[in-house]
Amino acid sequence: MVEVVPERAGGRWLLVSHGGLGADVLAHCADPAGGRAPNDRRRDWRRAVQRLSDGAGELTVRTTGDGHFQWILTGADRRLIADSPPVYRTADGCRRAFAAARRAACAALDAGREPVALPTMSDPMEDRHETALR
Repeated sequence: MVEVVPERAGGRWLLVSHGGLGADVLAHCADPAGGRAPNDRRRDWRRAVQRLSDGAGELTVRTTGDGHFQWILTGADRRLIADSPPVYRTADGCRRAFAAARRAACAALDAGREPVALPTMSDPMEDRHETALR
């Protein structure tokens, strides 16, 4: 199941995948409305997630200081659209995670509500760093 939840500090939305044993953050989606309070009714997760599902922009895969990888999607104006947690072991695995995040964003939008149930994957992603949530 995929769910879109606001960050407590506001300004971003979390695209979260829930599995049988825990949950993983697939992406942090920047809120185009800016840093409004999490309880502000003018905030709309659909606009933020739509920008990720479109994938329009520049995708950058960068390495972190500890050897993991993170994807970052920026718009033509160089502003952040979405990014991933820095948990991937290979650049290719990170790119595959971007594609999976886009599919999850599309599913969340197609359902028109949160949470959205998605079929589970038969095998865990071998490139994924095991987190405490798993």
